[in-house]
Amino acid sequence: MVKQTPEYRAFKYLQHWLKEDDIQKLKAALSDGSSLFSYLLSKTEELYAQLPKRKDGQEALLHPLNVVLALRDAKINDQVTLSVGLLHDYVEEVVDVYRDELGLDEEGSDIEKLDQYEEEVFVKLEQDLLQHAPPDAVKTIISALKLLTRHKRDFYYRSISNIFNHNDEKLKEIAIQVKLADRTHNILSIENFTEENRNYQCFKNLFILNNTKKYLLESPSRMSFSREMPSTQLLFKRCAKATYDAYQMLCYLSMKKGIGQTKSMMQLAFKKFALEKAGMWEVTTVNPDETHLMRLFQGIVRKYDARLHHEWEKFESMKEAEYDYCRKFFADFKFTEKQIMALVDYKDAYSLKEVIAYLLYLPDYLMHRFLSSELTEDARICS
Repeated sequence: MVKQTPEYRAFKYLQHWLKEDDIQKLKAALSDGSSLFSYLLSKTEELYAQLPKRKDGQEALLHPLNVVLALRDAKINDQVTLSVGLLHDYVEEVVDVYRDELGLDEEGSDIEKLDQYEEEVFVKLEQDLLQHAPPDAVKTIISALKLLTRHKRDFYYRSISNIFNHNDEKLKEIAIQVKLADRTHNILSIENFTEENRNYQCFKNLFILNNTKKYLLESPSRMSFSREMPSTQLLFKRCAKATYDAYQMLCYLSMKKGIGQTKSMMQLAFKKFALEKAGMWEVTTVNPDETHLMRLFQGIVRKYDARLHHEWEKFESMKEAEYDYCRKFFADFKFTEKQIMALVDYKDAYSLKEVIAYLLYLPDYLMHRFLSSELTEDARICS
């Protein structure tokens, strides 16, 4: 009887989305009897059987199936979008197998070979799809997949920006929906990652969520404050909450390393930075003359931006500057080096967790200088 109460129904409405780790359950739940989906499922299974397990130890096929499940749970039932969800990584995975078999690099003349092979894979896939679906549907599926496929010469921002800057509204919405479902399952699958890598995966989600919030704000029809919210908004909320959970777990893991004495001081320093200084409304840079603990919350986005672009020397230099500040500021605690690293992991996770909450619950909040429309021509954050 308890499950019939309004309170329990409210819980089910607010419950965070959960991934499914049983392939057979997923296949049974997603089977709709359509010849197109059945064909694509068989084609996807054949490819993913060749792939290694995911970093969390799960079978690779779980990922595309969970993406489709997330789309279906967001009340998306059209075969085109679900097909794109199932195939969203297909071309990238085929190209990766080809790259590894030939021992190619993602630079120089090898990039041209990979680009050419990618185009060949798309042509073959389109020919195959035309035997199972109408030409208009196939055209949309292929166009959406090209929008979602990260070309080997492109870094993350450019790949994601291609989606949000696209001029075809239908394709843009399909790609955004699939990318949100994709990143939701990815962020729910980082249990085996180090704290630093968890922070990095969450950061990648933050860029997508910030841009999706702008996309939703641009048209009132894309948002609703009732329980019957549009699919894209629902996927945005689920991805944001999954990312918030991941940051929350990071905070817990960091605190377990014996740095609990600093928790209140760091949280209040962040509140001062965010509320008094409005420090989280745009991408900031570090002021080397700042001695207040607020300094730790400056430049966080730029630090992970350096990692995103494989600027390892810059990334390590920014981390070391943070470690050095913590050694001096918290000298009385005589923290070990592992604890100093945990302090930095904690402040990154705590502050960006709060940004996720702002995106969810502050109606007009966006982090500026961190939008696809504000990047430089070479897809970099502006100085």
